[in-house]
Amino acid sequence: MMIKLNFYGNPYIGVYAKANDRFALIPEDSLEKFEHAVCSRLKVEPVRVSMVSSSILGIYSAMNSNGIVVPHIVYKEEVQKIKRETGMNVCELNTASNAIGNVICCNDNGAIVSDLMEKKNLKKIEDCLGVEAVQMKIAGFSTVGVACIATNKGLIAHNDIEDEELKQIEEVLKVEGINSSVNMGFPFPAYGIIANSKGYVVGDKTSGIEMMRIERGLGFTEK
Repeated sequence: MMIKLNFYGNPYIGVYAKANDRFALIPEDSLEKFEHAVCSRLKVEPVRVSMVSSSILGIYSAMNSNGIVVPHIVYKEEVQKIKRETGMNVCELNTASNAIGNVICCNDNGAIVSDLMEKKNLKKIEDCLGVEAVQMKIAGFSTVGVACIATNKGLIAHNDIEDEELKQIEEVLKVEGINSSVNMGFPFPAYGIIANSKGYVVGDKTSGIEMMRIERGLGFTEK
């Protein structure tokens, strides 16, 4: 069963939390019921952290099972806590865009990186995540990290994506997917979904039709 959530009334839950197949990064100020809903549905352990003393972990991070990419502005003690509690490789990226989660979409097979990302950072991203990184736009947007959300089982892309673009993303991430909106027509799915290959949760404004498409795209029903 899929769970619909909000974060203190905000249905854009992907702004605040992020998950891989082992754990979920949960804001330190989260309600217990939010943490429980995410972690029980995704079958992961919670890691309560902050980034730049804020709760917007989904904006500040991109991660898969191999590593976590964060901006260089994340405080040293926060990075140390993430490393200690996850055992993961954490890469601090010096880039014009501190919203790392907005410019990288990844799973354990590949990474889609914004066309605006500095070339010098591509190798760092690849080394941290352990995958090949390909630069592109999605549906005309450079914010590829919110225009697409991917797991090791499937992906959901911006509603306006072209078939050729979707095929390219599928080839890089090595999973199949479809386009869908979230939260009653919002076109950037990663803002409204927290997911891994074991489950997912969506913002509580998401419609029934959107839920069916998300379920399908993430590989939990027949395509």
